[in-house]
Amino acid sequence: MLHYYFSDKAHIFWDDVIESVVIRWSYLAHEEDFCLPLNKLVELAALKKAKKALFDESHSLFIAKETQWLSDEWFPKLLDAGIEIIAIVFPEKTVPNINLGQSIEKKDATELLYREFDNIHSAVSWLSSVPIGCVNNQLI
Repeated sequence: MLHYYFSDKAHIFWDDVIESVVIRWSYLAHEEDFCLPLNKLVELAALKKAKKALFDESHSLFIAKETQWLSDEWFPKLLDAGIEIIAIVFPEKTVPNINLGQSIEKKDATELLYREFDNIHSAVSWLSSVPIGCVNNQLI
């Protein structure tokens, strides 16, 4: 495991077992607290030539005015860094107010394999089972 960035809001690391960059949010995030960790995740994805990303939002709540930034600027950078497979864990029985799924829907569906989960174990299991180089269950 390579720890790349840590604050009281987020922890970003490379997980060797699931071959994925991981962001684990731990607190209410907004403005700079929101953007800086996401940019660090893109940096780590590029550094590790990662194809998979895990977003663990199970212990957090976002209040972000940067939804447009997320969709228009940050998400394309994540894809440009090489990410092809994304798993997101949302808290059980909640509706996320930052919907990465909306950003994903705007992109060509053949570029990305994306799933949402209500617990970290299911997300890790799924990411572990998806081979690198596989998008929409087709080897590329």
